[in-house]
Amino acid sequence: MDIRNCRRCDRIYQHRGSKYCPNCMLELDEIFVKVRDYIYDNPNATVLEVSEALDVEENIILEFLKEGRLELSSPGLDYLCERCEKPITTGRYCNDCIQELDRGMREGLEAPGGSPRGLGKDSNRMYTADLRRRRGFK
Repeated sequence: MDIRNCRRCDRIYQHRGSKYCPNCMLELDEIFVKVRDYIYDNPNATVLEVSEALDVEENIILEFLKEGRLELSSPGLDYLCERCEKPITTGRYCNDCIQELDRGMREGLEAPGGSPRGLGKDSNRMYTADLRRRRGFK
């Protein structure tokens, strides 16, 4: 059983994958619905305008955007890519950075196999097959 403190109210709760307690999760879901509806009615609203109109902390709105639960209609200067700092509408990274990170991951996975540098039969690592041979197992 994993017990943690809620990031919002600091109460102790049983962790089940969320960083918030069940009470705060319900409150955040209600806030999300209000924010989503406001953005639907006012598609050109910025994070600051939504925050002021609904009296909701900017951090909560930004978290909804980072999670991909919300999307702005157009990129603004108040929500930037975490890598290159270009204006974005949702998530944590812009499309260019996502493609570049994806390409880097694929190249890393497709790199030629083989043992890592410095590791071979004569290294200080233990090999199970050698150990079994020394003990007389086949």
